[in-house]
Amino acid sequence: MREPVGADPPGLLARLRAGEPKAFEELVIAYQHRVFGVALRMLGSRAEAEEIAQEVFLRAHGAVANFRGEAKLGTWLYGIASRLCLNRLASPDRRVTRGDAALADVPAATVDAAMAAERAELEAAMHAAIAELPDERRLVLVLRDLEGLSYEQIAEALALDPGTVRSRLHRARMQLKEKLERFA
Repeated sequence: MREPVGADPPGLLARLRAGEPKAFEELVIAYQHRVFGVALRMLGSRAEAEEIAQEVFLRAHGAVANFRGEAKLGTWLYGIASRLCLNRLASPDRRVTRGDAALADVPAATVDAAMAAERAELEAAMHAAIAELPDERRLVLVLRDLEGLSYEQIAEALALDPGTVRSRLHRARMQLKEKLERFA
């Protein structure tokens, strides 16, 4: 899990609104990996995740003047990324299937072959189970458990009530628990 989105650097929003190129570069550097990670976990395809990440920053660049600053910049970017991912998943033109090999590309941390194989099997099952979740539940699970956002930050990013976030997260975890019971 990543560290939660921290406070915005002082003055970054003002510099972004002033159109300072270095400020936008700082924003991209600070959040590109997080935005890409959310897109990859949601879409399961590196190519699609790269497209979505680029689109997030293009939209942010064009809309920064309208950003009210009530949320953190990171939360705002997660909201943009989430909506773009959900739109892509709902698109009838989408041909890529979930469960791309990119999700299972996690090296084992042990040298013992049996333990490494068991861990790889569990990780593959976990990625497959997450990919099978309904989009809204998967998104909340990714933002909370993998990206480390608070319930409030998720609610803000997705324009949901915090109770809805908690409910979706609970249901997602229960579904994962059912799917992974054989590994217990």
